[in-house]
This record gives sequence, C-alpha cells and structure tokens, in this order.
Amino acid sequence: MTSIPPPSSVNIDYTNLRKLDLNLLVALDVLIEEASVTKAAEKLNISQSSMSHALKRLRTVLDDEILIRTSRDMEVTPLAREISYRVHQILAEIQSTLLEKETFEPATAREDFRIAASDYIETTLGVSLLQQLTSQAPNIRVRICNLNKEKSLDALDNNQIDLVIDANLPLKRWHIREDLYHEEFVCVVKSDCPLTELSVEEYVSRSQILVSMRDDFQGSADKILEQQQLQRQVIWSTPHFMPIPFLIANSDCVTLLPNRVAQNCAKTLGLKLLQPPIEVEGFTVSMVWHQRNTNRLSHQWLRTQLLEAARDI
Repeated sequence: MTSIPPPSSVNIDYTNLRKLDLNLLVALDVLIEEASVTKAAEKLNISQSSMSHALKRLRTVLDDEILIRTSRDMEVTPLAREISYRVHQILAEIQSTLLEKETFEPATAREDFRIAASDYIETTLGVSLLQQLTSQAPNIRVRICNLNKEKSLDALDNNQIDLVIDANLPLKRWHIREDLYHEEFVCVVKSDCPLTELSVEEYVSRSQILVSMRDDFQGSADKILEQQQLQRQVIWSTPHFMPIPFLIANSDCVTLLPNRVAQNCAKTLGLKLLQPPIEVEGFTVSMVWHQRNTNRLSHQWLRTQLLEAARDI
C-alpha cells in the first residue's frame, strides 16, 4: 500500500501538470537509484546524450542539480534523496494501476475489507458471510464499522471504508447500490405475556423500547399513531438492536424489531412475536459502494458473497 493520498484530498493543477513530461519521472527515479548518467542510460536502454538531456530538463523543473560531481563520482543531492521514495512510489502506483492486470484468488488472497453496518445487519448477514469467508478465503479479514448514514457515506467517499450496508441511504451519483433483501417489522414481547394478538389500545398502553439512530424517542410508528391521534410511551431509546431482546425478555415492555433478528432471538430467549397493530412500512437492505470499486475483482467477489449470504437468511 502506497502513501499516496486519496483522490478527494488532492487538488490537482491539471494545467501545470500537462507541461510536465511524465517520462521524466522514470529518468529521475533511475538517476537517483544509479547516481550515474551512464548507468541510468544503460538501465533504460537509451543513449547517454538522451539521459543527459533528461537530467538537464529535470534540473530546470526541480530547480536542483539532482546529481553533483564529487572528487570520485556523482552524488545525489539532498532534495533528490528526499523525494526519491515518493517518486518511486508514484511510479509503482502508475504501474499497478495502468499496466498490471489485476488478479484475485480467494483461497490465497490477503486483504482487509471495511464494512459500515449496524449490529442488526452484522447479526443477520454475519453468520453466513463468516462461514463463506473461513471456507473460501481464510486470509481475508473483515472489519465492521458502526457509523450513521451520513458518516458512512462520507467514509466511503474518502476511501476509509469499502462498503455500506443499510436501508434508505441518501446516495450521490457516484454511489452504486444493489439490494440484498426486504425486511418487515414485528412486535416482540416476553415469552409469558398472555397476549396472542396486539390491539392498538394494548400497544400504546405498554411501555416501549425504541431503536433510534437520531438520539431521540421518535420512530416511524409515532407518525402513524399521530395520524390516529394516539401516542405511545417510549421509555428506552438505543442505537443498538442487539440489547433489545434481552431487555424485552426481562420486562413488560414491547418493541418493534426487524423480523429476521426477532426470529433468531425468539428461539434463543423464548420471546413471543406478534403482528403489529398498525401498518409499519418495511425496508430494503442494500449494499452501497463507490463507483471506483465497481470493477475491482476482490470487491466483486465480496459483493457476490454478500448476495449469497442474503439468500441464505
């Protein structure tokens, strides 16, 4: 991995850059490495006069001698030595980006992927995805980042993460989206709750636990109830999905949870799932990536694994 900054952080002066012959970077790299016009010319298979001409042009561009003569041979100047690593890395990046054909073999590849997803997404897709990774790509690593929608897309644009998995993301034109699955909500109560169905009156009379990423006590159900001139009593608000089943199992509260995570937790904790007494709109979970990663083989492979994981749930 090079130390070249991400594109979004670099202001490129294209007008001045066009005046520079990028072939001079190759000459500069070899001149610094060999500290000799003759040896540099031999390495590039050009005449010594051509290399001398390139050195002359480089001295004008950089306003530096680059090579200076000593009593015995030529020596690299401090400036040339200072920029040598950077120049070599730039050439390496150009070579890998433009000249080398990308390959990706899951069984032997070593790569880290950074995915922005909630604990609900991680729980729902994580089991299948983890099984696929360990069986197909033992050296691939995944780091899950729990970011809100806006921060996750900013991180995606700045190349700090590789993929966002969420619903209803405010996408820009350079973002690519592919749907994974659709989800509905169910009401969840503890196992010994006597109710077999939930009326609107019973629903609003019970204390409620809410998942909210906005640091408040309002959710989509509140807007629906407001239209019916009803109000529920939310006494606990959290940005995390996974503590809620445990809170419900040990209280008389009710909550709305995505069906898949509710089904999984109901088996473990013996929770009871009931149909919501109001029409709460479901949501579609999608994966989103920056268009720069559309054709990267490793990213294509990861997205395929996520599609397969979504089919398994």
